[in-house]
Amino acid sequence: MIFALYDFTPFKNELPETNLKLLLNMEDLNYPAFNEIFNIIHPHQQKQYITFKESDKAKDYKIERNTKFPSVDFNSLPEILDEVLLQKLIIYKKDRDLRRVIHDLLSQEHKDQITKFESENRDDITPNTTKIVADSLEKKRNKRKFNGNMGEPANVIECIMMDGINPFTREPETFESFYEKYTLDPKTGIPVPKNT
Repeated sequence: MIFALYDFTPFKNELPETNLKLLLNMEDLNYPAFNEIFNIIHPHQQKQYITFKESDKAKDYKIERNTKFPSVDFNSLPEILDEVLLQKLIIYKKDRDLRRVIHDLLSQEHKDQITKFESENRDDITPNTTKIVADSLEKKRNKRKFNGNMGEPANVIECIMMDGINPFTREPETFESFYEKYTLDPKTGIPVPKNT
């Protein structure tokens, strides 16, 4: 039911195509809670899904998906997965549209076996590859970027305190100059320009 809470309830109007594909994959892979999730979404979203499912776009997606992925019966997986089945499941796991559905269809033992298999078969990663990836990430990283992550400023005021810059404009900022230009919305705490 996590799917229903986080992927479908935020939308009051039409569902985005990614959610329609998610529903299609859930139905095709016999996801156990598909009917419950389908009943939770709004009636106009149910009609939207049925229309999408019968569309050429959905048929093309299913053909592409079925040719791209090996055949696996998720309803009758053995307790101990052999190497061939593990490799097939890893292919599914790497796909953005199928990964979350597969995650719920697998037992914890299956997930542990996949993790162990992946960790044992990491010959393709060399120290040189690791260094190249780390260097590219370091180039992309900006120490003044406002992400709100742990160890980084949690709000605009902390960002100004730590770095002395406005996280929105990336220009030098002080408390006085910030409060001359903005007021804080009392309900949300989001800065609002004073000229509006």
